[in-house]
Amino acid sequence: MVENIYNQLSEHMKEIMLLGNAMGILGWDMRTYMPSEGTMQRAQQLALLSGISHERLVSEKTANLLKKSGALDLTSLQKRNLELWQRDYDQETKLSVDLVKKLTMQRSITEKLWEKAKAKSDFKMVQGELEKLVGLVKEQATALNPDKPMYDVLLDLYEKNITEAMIRTYFSELKKGVMKLLEKTRNIELNPDILKIHVSVAKQKDLSKFIIKFLDMPTKRSRLDETAHPFTTGYADDIRITTNYLEKEPMASFYSVFHEAGHGLYGLNLPKEHRWTAVGQSTSMGIHESQSRFVENIIGKNPVFLEYAIPKIKEIAPEFKKIETKDFINAVNAITPSKIRIYADEVTYNLHVILRFEIERELFAGKISVGELPQVWNTKMEEFLGIEIKDDAEGVLQDVHWYGGNLGYFPDYALGNIYNGQMLYAMEKKIPDWNDQLSIGNATNILNWLDINVHKKGFLYDPADLVKEITGELPDAKYFVKYMNEKFGKIYKL
Repeated sequence: MVENIYNQLSEHMKEIMLLGNAMGILGWDMRTYMPSEGTMQRAQQLALLSGISHERLVSEKTANLLKKSGALDLTSLQKRNLELWQRDYDQETKLSVDLVKKLTMQRSITEKLWEKAKAKSDFKMVQGELEKLVGLVKEQATALNPDKPMYDVLLDLYEKNITEAMIRTYFSELKKGVMKLLEKTRNIELNPDILKIHVSVAKQKDLSKFIIKFLDMPTKRSRLDETAHPFTTGYADDIRITTNYLEKEPMASFYSVFHEAGHGLYGLNLPKEHRWTAVGQSTSMGIHESQSRFVENIIGKNPVFLEYAIPKIKEIAPEFKKIETKDFINAVNAITPSKIRIYADEVTYNLHVILRFEIERELFAGKISVGELPQVWNTKMEEFLGIEIKDDAEGVLQDVHWYGGNLGYFPDYALGNIYNGQMLYAMEKKIPDWNDQLSIGNATNILNWLDINVHKKGFLYDPADLVKEITGELPDAKYFVKYMNEKFGKIYKL
């Protein structure tokens, strides 16, 4: 009796997950290979599928199976699945199918128009559609919980149980650490521009293959393609990662592939025995970003890894041959305020995220309007990084997130740094010679540690609880600040 009812629920929820997975792949196609005129058709397809998924989740069948399963004598694992499924059901029942479909369609329309607006560096081209999208997101937040601040509701969609006040506390310590390090390194010049040389897309693709091989990503279960803004999607045996190649900035794609591969490894390594269940999913977007940024920065930008990798990079792209190894390492790790978040250095990157967090907070508090976003953005870039933004493409249009409806996501990038800094110190206790291993091109034990301690945990824990399970403490920015000071203290000889 127990297994029969629970298995019925599990199979029912699997079908809903499969629909979500199919929508993810359609979204991948929209951003990679879909003909440019197919936007409205794809928007209708995704809206239809989102409506079907929503109706299945909020159906009487789901309610009955959840209720009956709740009365059973379940294992702790089954109870966790039931808790997460109930959470999804409770959330989704607060939304109308009409709103779900409208939101899905508007996301597709706004995102595709963003691509055109960015190409022409003209925010006004997309402003009207973004206003519609933000309006729908506000409607969604109010429907989910009219008693909570809208921004807290949105943050919780990506990072369970977190609030704007908690993020402000984390980011306060993080920002202080960043600003102190910036002050110490301000007058020490390392030149990142030496890496801005012309390297063909063909050679950059070979560099990407080097990364995929180094990280031992299974190519029969994953693929790499090109897009306007790098992202990762998919699940289990079908993971899609993407990058964007710039012929005059070859290291941009090099590190975006590292980053997206970190996301991809997480998706590939989720517990096979729990596939298509709630526990078989990733924990949160903050934990996801901790994995992508661990692989990109703690591994990929590590000076000892670069000493191993640079000769191989030069073999693939001889254009780098005249650059000394030390200068190459310094260029990769130079702390230099820049305009574009995804190409920012490891330290000032955090300021890019905090800036976006502050803008989102003000937007959903009603302090600024969508039409004011470009000016607010430019003012904060001057305030945070001392940089003048000259056009919309290098300003408010640089990231896809808002135009895809992912409002409340940005803080997860810096939360990911906070989490992975703390994970690093836990890992060092188990693998004290990890740097020595990395120096000879061996990341196996490091990746295995991430797999066992993060990936294979799936969604057994909510984000803060997972960090505590791994490290023995709740999230604390001090570990990432310590990591920054130690790493850049050596590079800058502070």
